[in-house]
Amino acid sequence: MNSEERVKRFLYIICLILLARSSIADQRSVDAALDRAINAFNKGRFEEAEKLADEAEKGGSKKPEVANLLGATYTRLKRYDDAVEKFNQALALDPKFYPARLNLAETKLLQGKYADAQNEYQVLKEQDPDSEVVDFKLVLCFLLEGQDVKANLTVDTMKFPGKTPAYYYARAAIALKRGGKEAVDRYYGNAKKYYTDAQCEFFAQSLKEIDFAAAPPAASPVQTPGLTPALSTQTGPMN
Repeated sequence: MNSEERVKRFLYIICLILLARSSIADQRSVDAALDRAINAFNKGRFEEAEKLADEAEKGGSKKPEVANLLGATYTRLKRYDDAVEKFNQALALDPKFYPARLNLAETKLLQGKYADAQNEYQVLKEQDPDSEVVDFKLVLCFLLEGQDVKANLTVDTMKFPGKTPAYYYARAAIALKRGGKEAVDRYYGNAKKYYTDAQCEFFAQSLKEIDFAAAPPAASPVQTPGLTPALSTQTGPMN
């Protein structure tokens, strides 16, 4: 190898090192933008979260978390069609990315597309058979579609007592549709007796968001991944 070839090889190696460093710096910038976006989302600053997540996406991120967060933000801003597009984008990157599927189902539910929401929750049920949240959401879908028998069968198979008050709120939803105020109050009372306010808040807010008749009063939504109704920024299944 002559001196000219050595120089060319040396310059080639230097270029590779610089490109690697640039790639690492870009990835760190994307990750930082994503972290700030999640923080803004959790504090209810949705316009800021959108801007930061958009920066991460434009930075070349192919992480499903970025598209999922944009979708969750669009849902909070009631831009449902945009949200659905982003959740599908996240699932195209990772078909088993649980939060995006969960959020897609919730957005369909909020849009009043109950059959579509049910289909998405069924996929989640196969992915996470023990999820009490998914069972609760399926009960709501069945009730809203007029499939009361399926709703009852689903509640009958739910774990009791569970890690969450899902069973009590699912029973309350059925009682609400039947107009059984006494039963509704009893289920709400038992939920409050055995579970924390934060756990109950998730299910109460879920009922209010779809305007379910006589839903229990809910405080301001808890902006914590995995607690805010279905707008999840966590990376795994929910109980």
